[in-house]
Amino acid sequence: MPYNIEVEKVPQEYIIQKFYQYAGYPKFKKVSNVYEGGCSMCREGNSWGRKRRLYYIIDENVICCHNCGWYGNPFKWVMEAGQLTAREIYLEIEESDYGYINVDAKEHVKFEAEPMPKDSINLFDEHQLQYYKNNEIVKKALDYIKSRRLDTAINKCNDLWISLNDFIHKNRIIIPFYDENNKIIYYQSRGILNDDLRSTPKYLSKSNGDRSIFNYNQIDPDQSDVFIFEGPIDSFFVRNGIAIAGIQENSRSSFSKIQSIQINKLLFMNKIWVLDSQWQDNAALLKTRSLIKDGHTVFIWPKNIGTKFKDFNDMVIHYELNHISPSFIKSNSHKGMKAEVLLTQIK
Repeated sequence: MPYNIEVEKVPQEYIIQKFYQYAGYPKFKKVSNVYEGGCSMCREGNSWGRKRRLYYIIDENVICCHNCGWYGNPFKWVMEAGQLTAREIYLEIEESDYGYINVDAKEHVKFEAEPMPKDSINLFDEHQLQYYKNNEIVKKALDYIKSRRLDTAINKCNDLWISLNDFIHKNRIIIPFYDENNKIIYYQSRGILNDDLRSTPKYLSKSNGDRSIFNYNQIDPDQSDVFIFEGPIDSFFVRNGIAIAGIQENSRSSFSKIQSIQINKLLFMNKIWVLDSQWQDNAALLKTRSLIKDGHTVFIWPKNIGTKFKDFNDMVIHYELNHISPSFIKSNSHKGMKAEVLLTQIK
């Protein structure tokens, strides 16, 4: 007969056993009642064996990684870390000394992810800001937004948020990704505190989320062009600017599954890629070459601008702009042989 394991009924002893089995160099912190270890999902890059960034927080019944951003119920972590099905977990528990779970079980268990980090505050909502006006973290977030001109940018998103409580995204600016129906389906957080940036990546993404296109809800289909940026913040300053939230310079596939579906709906629009300055960023240079090879049109930074600024946000801050003209981008965008020749001039 089919079986169904209810997440909250999985014995804690079983989760602890699996944490010691799958996490790297696990350790228990009695004072905080938290198990720590190396993340088996991301292997924590160069810090593997030296730092513990994976946490099993007993009091909140969650497992999360401060390196890759994985966050979820311990049951799901066991499924992914051990590559086990729900049925296999049930049988392990039933055959163990933890006791019998008298519930039915399906082969697949789905978890509904929260649309935003815990207790998020809308930094564009004056009513909420009135309540938090004396909070130092909120003040720092607002200062950052103002200093980067994100509150006055012509293509700014609907809102920016901050959470003062979320375990992964605490005290970071939350950038929401809306779909065409103005529903938040993904987000990234951007660190603003020095201590946070020293120990955590500048950008963290929604745990277990499917990466979508930023500002997809603000595309004007009556315009002929759409400008594809890597990072959301740069796309704030160009009408019809969108972002894919990260690219791999050696990858032939720049889009996630959801992004591919979204971009295919823009069939009749001219797509222009706008990366960081190829004069300063080697990853941008490599990705530009790859995009040109695949037949795409790419913005190539003029030398006098590209050697001075790393990205569009740096440029608008320097010149105190809220808007970069699409004509500037189009006049410096190329494809094919001409683009390849221009790239040979960049050292």
